[in-house]
Amino acid sequence: MAAASEVMEKKWWRWFVLVMVSMIMFGSYYVYDSFSPINDNIQTEMGVDNSRFGLLFSFYALPNIFFLLVIAGFLLDKIGVRKAGGFYAFLILLGTLITAVGAGKSFVLMLIGRMIFGFGSEAALLATNKVISRWFRGKELGLAFGLNITVMRLGSILALNTSAQIASRTGSWRMSVWTGVAVMLVSFILFMVYILKDKRIDAEAVGGDDERIRMKDILNLNPAFWAITLLCLTFYSAVFPFTNHAARFLQVKFAMSAAKGGQYTSYIMLASMVFTPIMGFLVDKLGHRGKIMFVGSLLIVPAHLLLGLTHLPPYISFILLGVSFSLVPAAMWPAVPILVREKFLGTAYGLIAWIQNVGLAAFPWLAGKLVDISYSSRAAGVSGTDTLVEASGGDYTNMQWMFASLGFFGLIFSVMLLFYDKRHKSGLELPSRLAQGNSSDSD
Repeated sequence: MAAASEVMEKKWWRWFVLVMVSMIMFGSYYVYDSFSPINDNIQTEMGVDNSRFGLLFSFYALPNIFFLLVIAGFLLDKIGVRKAGGFYAFLILLGTLITAVGAGKSFVLMLIGRMIFGFGSEAALLATNKVISRWFRGKELGLAFGLNITVMRLGSILALNTSAQIASRTGSWRMSVWTGVAVMLVSFILFMVYILKDKRIDAEAVGGDDERIRMKDILNLNPAFWAITLLCLTFYSAVFPFTNHAARFLQVKFAMSAAKGGQYTSYIMLASMVFTPIMGFLVDKLGHRGKIMFVGSLLIVPAHLLLGLTHLPPYISFILLGVSFSLVPAAMWPAVPILVREKFLGTAYGLIAWIQNVGLAAFPWLAGKLVDISYSSRAAGVSGTDTLVEASGGDYTNMQWMFASLGFFGLIFSVMLLFYDKRHKSGLELPSRLAQGNSSDSD
């Protein structure tokens, strides 16, 4: 344990750890977002509508809504990152491979692959979060989480800007899917490098009887933690399911090409990639996590309403979404180690991810269903339906109302978070050094 503590104090080593563990999420996000720009190709060749296409993202989250992520987090706390994290990373690679095998041949097999991929990805994210929380506790916690998010968003940006181009240049959208397999394989190898190098910290992470987790302790977590959990549900449900459908939405409403739609969607990720580490650095120095989450939640509402109800240039809304997507994650994820004891972190992150994935399972499908219903109603009740909407199979106004409503509920939860923090003095508004110094072992 002493040797492990000495290694943790080496600044260069914790940054090396950050790079290695972040790469598994880079690959995961690349694979997750690579399907959006080739939406039209998949629907046309495999004969699926908007709601069935949305299942590719809903099935990603489907296994995670059955309490499996809480179990995954518990295993992280119980057996350590090397064993549990390595297994989760393998599931990501396996799911990606199965999805690629099914591409163009069996939509059912693609969905099975996405389920395995989804559980592995979300469980591996728990491992990544716990590693970062341990190595950067009381140090550059916000910056480290911000940089991890930057690496993840880079995967999304690369996918959104290359997937359609790969399909166009090779003449097959399946090549885009197989490119994801190659990216995921490289990410998996890099994660294995971390696991093979990191034996001492894992040994230190697995405690004795005094580290046993009791259900009573989990249920008695700080109320601010539960407010963050609900905010995570509404916030990410208003962003990720939108990006799943955004490329085609832009094609329909603003007559963009598939490549241009993917590029526009990537701007949300680009803003997050650039500004989240900056916000994380400021959070470390100044605090104000609750206020930052409030502002970020507020921006979601007008962003979606402008897209749904006006024909203003879409870049206005995408700027708002990008800013929001920089503010909330930069404050949210480093807030959890302040509110939760270290021995519970895997389980706590598992609870958050479980609730988040309920939204990620339901809303991509629901968004596509709203589009299909809107089109059917419009086509049945109005003669001379707009040809572009008719040809593309949807009207996206109701979908945008849904996302704006989610943003409104997120705003309510952010206000609750500020109230709970003020009442319980949890330290969310303090700089990282002071916040973790005051709450290192308290709920």
